[in-house]
Amino acid sequence: MNYQRMLETLDKAETGPILEEKDFDKKQIGAAIQEIVKRFDISWPKDIMVPSDDQLADRLFEAGLTLAEESGLFCVDTGRHMTWTRNELLDRLGNIPSRITLGTGDDEVTIKRRLPDENSRIVVSGGAYGVPVPEDLYLPVMLSYAQEPSLDFIEGPMLTTTHGRPPRANSPWESVWCWQEKDLALEAARRAGRPGIAIGTAVGSASELGELSTMTCGGFRTTDKHHLVFTSELKVNYAELTKAVHFMHTGAKVLGYYNPIFGGYGGGVEGMAILMVAGQILLDACFYTSIVNAGPGHAHLSCNSYPAMLSGQALAFQALSRNTNLLFSSFLRPTAGPCVPHIFDEIAAIVIASAPSGISFIEGVHTATGRFESHCSGLEARFMADITHAAEKLTRLDADGVVKKIVEKYEDKHRTIQKGKSFSQCYDLESLKPTPEWQGMYEDACMEMEKEYGLIISNPPREHNVDNK
Repeated sequence: MNYQRMLETLDKAETGPILEEKDFDKKQIGAAIQEIVKRFDISWPKDIMVPSDDQLADRLFEAGLTLAEESGLFCVDTGRHMTWTRNELLDRLGNIPSRITLGTGDDEVTIKRRLPDENSRIVVSGGAYGVPVPEDLYLPVMLSYAQEPSLDFIEGPMLTTTHGRPPRANSPWESVWCWQEKDLALEAARRAGRPGIAIGTAVGSASELGELSTMTCGGFRTTDKHHLVFTSELKVNYAELTKAVHFMHTGAKVLGYYNPIFGGYGGGVEGMAILMVAGQILLDACFYTSIVNAGPGHAHLSCNSYPAMLSGQALAFQALSRNTNLLFSSFLRPTAGPCVPHIFDEIAAIVIASAPSGISFIEGVHTATGRFESHCSGLEARFMADITHAAEKLTRLDADGVVKKIVEKYEDKHRTIQKGKSFSQCYDLESLKPTPEWQGMYEDACMEMEKEYGLIISNPPREHNVDNK
């Protein structure tokens, strides 16, 4: 059945009505969202950071479903408008499994559906998420995440060169580039004693070539986390559809992600929230994804820790959790980098707004919005995991008060990107432990979370049992 529907999806990309891209942006996104916001009365007091109005969450779901039905997707390769009927969308949503397993053996992890205010475990994915790193730092950076026992699966950085050459997209070098990433990523998992851990695949894949070439004999495994993406707003291309066909044939576990732009064609926080809901519905309808992610970005800062964005993210998660079986994550993208103290406040604010809103798993950290070479480390991902498990016990009402206090601490500090220190400046490359400065900031942040907000972080001493050979 799914294969037949995939064929129908490909038909939509070639036989849908021809549409100018600028008209799609202005009419199907901009004008449509303005009308839908009014039609469904999507509004809430702006002093609320974590809404807890179930009726509003359900209206937001209907608003997102309406946008998904009426606006659909734009295929950039064919200029075609791809649409699904409401019945098609609801039928697909009604057949989504409520759990999925990644990894193998002792490293296997199961992601389950959660509801708002549910006190149950949230799965944690940590990594550099494509932060550029030189070849000599790839293994140390990846090991800084793989060695953290609180991270259930991991994502790697992106090589800036491959065997000393520039990794040109859509060339044989892209395949070389991604195979080198595969070798290094699996080696990091082996050295950390976690050979079966699920890994985010082919981060350096600039086209479909890198992802597809490394998903074959000896490459990444079907139990790893493979990627499919919409570009903003609600656009798809042939490269992603090609990968989707391959993943369906191979039975791969697939993460679909889409990053709406706060302050873009969707407008403010209400439009961003509607796009988050519509995007997750359409990701599943188009790609048949296993898990999904909506990580909105600020139009200028690229972060999602901007205070005005937090309530919209939380509400979108509640809308999806209450009305679907979708397994979705919150993705962390702070403005601060390693050794910038308020990075912990930004992480905590996003996590605490997301955890009681029904997310199934959490991903991060895209440190300093992921744009600076080697500015990432496993320590901020450890803190994300710590806060996530502490926040699992919170209700939305509890979380609202905590997030308000945390935002007050950083809202005047994060209006510019502060990249902080690089990996080699904040980690000892021999021991793969954080420097005393960076470790001290982490411990201070943990103490503050307990003292100021009552968030008890279970933080036993961690052994770094890493094989450096």
